[in-house]
Formats: sequence, structure tokens, C-alpha cells
Amino acid sequence: MTLFDEARFIARLHDDGEFQIAARYLNGALKLFFGDESCLMTFRDGRLTSLVPGVMFDSADVTIRGPVAHWQSFLKPIPPPFFHDIFAGIVSRNFEWFGNSETFFAYYGAFRRLFQLMRECAV
Repeated sequence: MTLFDEARFIARLHDDGEFQIAARYLNGALKLFFGDESCLMTFRDGRLTSLVPGVMFDSADVTIRGPVAHWQSFLKPIPPPFFHDIFAGIVSRNFEWFGNSETFFAYYGAFRRLFQLMRECAV
């Protein structure tokens, strides 16, 4: 299931100064589960180096999981309450996250901007 235009998202991410500054030292991976489907984003020195469909044995520094319906709400141009920010979604138990808490919070600004750009590229 395609929730966002991947090519447009990648281009926006590479051209976004705010993301580049917030993610400048990020080395690692972010895995997102949209229901049963997933994608793996790999970063090197804050730059997205790959965005591929996830497979069962991928390892990621941060993993965020949620039902497709919750991602659809999250990616709306004007999302409903508790879907406006990924942390609000996690606290309200609409999403689950796993992984390295240091990475998640150290790069939270980068992840937040990433999700804003993903929202702009939603289909």
C-alpha cells in the first residue's frame, strides 16, 4: 500500500535545509510499519541513502509501527487530534515505537521534519 509518493518524498528530504541541519550526524536506520507492510530508511551523515521495502530481518535503530488507518490519519493535511505529531501518536497508543531511545530523542527534530515532509507527499 502506497501512502506517500516515495520519489517526491526523497527529493523533498534531500532538498530540505531544516531536515539536513537536524539530521546532520544521523547514521542508522528508521523502519516504519504500515500495518503488515514496512519500509526501511537508511541514513549516512544525515542523508537518506536508501528507502526500500522492509523485510523480516531488517535491523533498525528506531522502528515505528501502526495500523494503516492510523497512518492515513497521521498523513492527512490537517490531522485529527493525537495524529498531528508522531510522539503524540505514540503517547496516545496509536503508534508503537521500538529501538534506541538515545537515537530517537537526539534526532527527534529530524524525524519530526521527515514526517512533515512525508505528510506533504501523501497520496
